[in-house]
Parts: sequence; structure tokens; C-alpha cells
Amino acid sequence: MADITKFGVMMTPALVVDGQVKVAGKVPSLEEIKRLIAGEA
Repeated sequence: MADITKFGVMMTPALVVDGQVKVAGKVPSLEEIKRLIAGEA
């Protein structure tokens, strides 16, 4: 939890990719996760 708050995230779940918060406070779909990891979103 301490690690995620370093990014300013106050709600979980959260996804950080390459040091940037991509999703916070919701569960993304599998397709959304794939796009985020691929750098498309």
C-alpha cells in the first residue's frame, strides 16, 4: 500500500505502467489491460 500511495493513488485496485498511473479505483477489463501495457492508451 505504501508503494502505491507514492504515485498519489488513494483507491485500489490500481495499475502503474512505466511509472505512470493508468488505472485507479476500478478493475479494468482484460482488453484494457492489454492496451495499457502495450502503450496504446
